[in-house]
Amino acid sequence: MAKVLFVEPPPTLGWTAGSRVSKAGRRHPCLNETGEQVYSYQNLSCAAVLRNAGHAVEYLHCPTQRLDLTATKQEITKRRPDMVVIMVEHINAPVAWDISRHAKDAAAAVVWVGPFATALHQNEIKRACADYILRKEWDYSVGRLLDALGTGKDLAGVRGLTWKDRSGAVHVNEDAEPIADMDGLPIPAYDLLDLSKFYESVFVAFPAATMITSRGCPFNCIFCSYPQTIYGHAYRAMSPGRVVREIEYLVRELGVREIRIDDDTFNIDSRRVIDICKLMVERRVPVLYSVQARAQLMTDEMAYWLKKSGCRMVLYGVESGNEEVLAHMRKKTTKDEIRRGVAIAKQHGIDVLNCIMLGFYWDTKETMEESVRFAFELNAEFTQVSAPTPLPGTDYYKLLKDNNCLVTEEWDKHDSVHHSAVELPHLSNDLINRYLSAFYRRYYRRPEYLLMMLVRSFRSWGNFMQSLRKCGVLFTK
Repeated sequence: MAKVLFVEPPPTLGWTAGSRVSKAGRRHPCLNETGEQVYSYQNLSCAAVLRNAGHAVEYLHCPTQRLDLTATKQEITKRRPDMVVIMVEHINAPVAWDISRHAKDAAAAVVWVGPFATALHQNEIKRACADYILRKEWDYSVGRLLDALGTGKDLAGVRGLTWKDRSGAVHVNEDAEPIADMDGLPIPAYDLLDLSKFYESVFVAFPAATMITSRGCPFNCIFCSYPQTIYGHAYRAMSPGRVVREIEYLVRELGVREIRIDDDTFNIDSRRVIDICKLMVERRVPVLYSVQARAQLMTDEMAYWLKKSGCRMVLYGVESGNEEVLAHMRKKTTKDEIRRGVAIAKQHGIDVLNCIMLGFYWDTKETMEESVRFAFELNAEFTQVSAPTPLPGTDYYKLLKDNNCLVTEEWDKHDSVHHSAVELPHLSNDLINRYLSAFYRRYYRRPEYLLMMLVRSFRSWGNFMQSLRKCGVLFTK
């Protein structure tokens, strides 16, 4: 059996253990200085599959283990893995390439996974530091590659694999089928991480964890990476029993107090959502949680059961406050539907986190200002702003590339929270970045917002401490 090492790299090449910079986000990864720390759920799922098959599995989460580039290389040399698996992301690609070169020098097979590697596989496989790229979902495919390598089978039979033969010729195998039986996946190997080291600003109780209960979003937003590169659009979900079993494991075995359910769209199947909530109430699972959802799919009955079962926040992808921009991005929703979804959550005492994007291809200064005003109108407890990053593999990336809108294809420069790296027909790069820079001050320092949050802070100790953390960030900038 093989020894497999998963590596989640340091955020940047020059990152040190004392740095405040960390990686945040999953669909749209970014760098930040607020202390957020996230992990790859699918890496942990794959690790559990491999461990169940008898392989030795280890995990380096470099940011939380305070491993800079040099220390990471030292760990790889010391551990001597047969295979190193790295989810390469656009913001840390140069770091992943450097680590991969060292892993190859240490005689490990190097496997890249994730949306970035999937989208650019035919070019990325040509790098000398890459041995194999496994496209799309990799929960089972890493094990299939290991089996083929261990038994000398023809690699052409490993579906989803892009690889080089000894002559350097590139081969692209047939895609693997999406995982249909979500209940058949083992509970991810959370024990490989110290969950007490992970933090997201949405959390109020710790230790906290993130899980994913479904894959494949039937909606087709032009900018969203995972449905277009990894999951596809066919909706596949764990049963309520399987979902609650994983939640109970996190809570009762690992002491987790809050969970973020980070599905692309958790509330696609309203009956499933309500059944999950009722099962949590029946089993008296003592946990707070939040969900990623669509505002237009929220109902009073759903919100009632979400609140009753411990849901304290819902995350909505609002994206824009302009109807025409929403239509262009294929959001398939309206401002009135968004208003209604926000209102339902608030009426049931559920906090709302709205996600806004400034600087779409169709935006003007006037439509960006309209989006800002819409965010003010909705007055969610939390609003997150970013630029719509042209991630490889998305239709939005193709649109911007075809129209020569990319300032650079140095991927680590496309950091959606701190700045945009595009020039658009009606917006300069400088104007987009000025709007991104000013948004949080404009939103979070409004009197009506401060009054709402003052009242909220007295509802629980967690709310109070969260408000203090947010004030510390906002009023020191």
